[in-house]
Amino acid sequence: MDTHLIPGSSLVEPVIVSGSACEVVDEAGTTYLDLEAGPGVNSVGHCHPKVVKAIQDQATRLLQGPGRNHSRVTSELAARITRESDGRLSRVFFTNSGAESNDGAIKLAFKHAANTGKKGYGVIAMEHSFHGRTSLALSLTGNAARKNGFGPYAALPGVVHVSAPYCYRCPYSSHNKNNDGGCGLKCADAIEDAIKVRMQSAPAVLISESILCVGGVLTPPKQYWPRVQDICRKHGITLIIDEVFAGWGRTGKTFGYQHWDVQPDIVTFAKAIGGGVPIGGFMATETLGTAFQEGDHFTTFGSNNQIGMAAGHAVLDILEEERLADNAGVCGEYFLEGFKRLASKYDVIGDVRGIGLMIGVELVKNRETREPYPELVKAMHAALRERKLLISTTGTYASTLRITPPLVITREQVDHALRIFDETFAALGRV
Repeated sequence: MDTHLIPGSSLVEPVIVSGSACEVVDEAGTTYLDLEAGPGVNSVGHCHPKVVKAIQDQATRLLQGPGRNHSRVTSELAARITRESDGRLSRVFFTNSGAESNDGAIKLAFKHAANTGKKGYGVIAMEHSFHGRTSLALSLTGNAARKNGFGPYAALPGVVHVSAPYCYRCPYSSHNKNNDGGCGLKCADAIEDAIKVRMQSAPAVLISESILCVGGVLTPPKQYWPRVQDICRKHGITLIIDEVFAGWGRTGKTFGYQHWDVQPDIVTFAKAIGGGVPIGGFMATETLGTAFQEGDHFTTFGSNNQIGMAAGHAVLDILEEERLADNAGVCGEYFLEGFKRLASKYDVIGDVRGIGLMIGVELVKNRETREPYPELVKAMHAALRERKLLISTTGTYASTLRITPPLVITREQVDHALRIFDETFAALGRV
């Protein structure tokens, strides 16, 4: 462990020194199959040659814009990104990270609320959600473990959390065995209840990930998002969907929300669009996207970061040319079916869920009580690493194995991973 880094930085061994596609290599020369991807960053694979070349070429011309000067590289990337929403979200603001993207999106929504004379700035967020680790982002995050010990820094006023679409642990129905919204989507209706009894001011914003990845890969039922959108429109609430993790092909579509009939007002993004270098942003409708006036919002890097802009162009090229969203859909379904077969073999697997290559496997001590099993998750994480397989662990209850590999993963690599999971479940049993 490095004693010169503040705890919370990257202190976990092995020490990775290189990577290509879905594999990484440590300083001892050992190769691992990477099912984390950064997490979620290296969607086009580690050190994709086209990303590397784009960075190298741009580095010989301009690394960072000098201030507020215009950049064709930036404006052309913004135009390409808006086309991914069919042009409906027509304005883009570039940032450095997902947390900064979510912060800026809330700020933009507040400015729009002020411009339109809305009587309140309440924010509705989801339990089990995750939006980053800065002050506002932590306040939006619906996981107490991320906030403990930070006092008011992580508790800004005006944020109200409502039930997330966590069908496996539905608080409204103990009989929802199919994890399909069988409770009548009461989690969506809880938004109406919160507006009536818990909001301290009129709600201006609702923010949620399309799929709550850090919260345990919580995948909503088919009608959830349309119901939420109806509620937002009824109350004049700006709908922000956080695609920081789910975006850029991971779920089989460019953005996770595109699996449902929903049209957000603002979408935030980061991670995969940079191909391994920091870049994020948010895009908005023309009405929302013109709410800021000159000087209302700025970041030193963001749109001036010409290395990030060049990498973003390369990533969009790769996603299209290699049809990586399609591969995520096909390989993701194959992976999910493999985990479901393992679930029929090992009763510690309580639930398998996800879309595309965003997969969660929740472990339990007892399938009837659904008691979380964080001890086994921790042991699995270490044992898989010993077998040269890197994954993430996640969820409010620390009981979910999270699989988010690069989108270039092959069926053969999925088969290899499933064999290792099978061997590891058999070897560990219960801890």
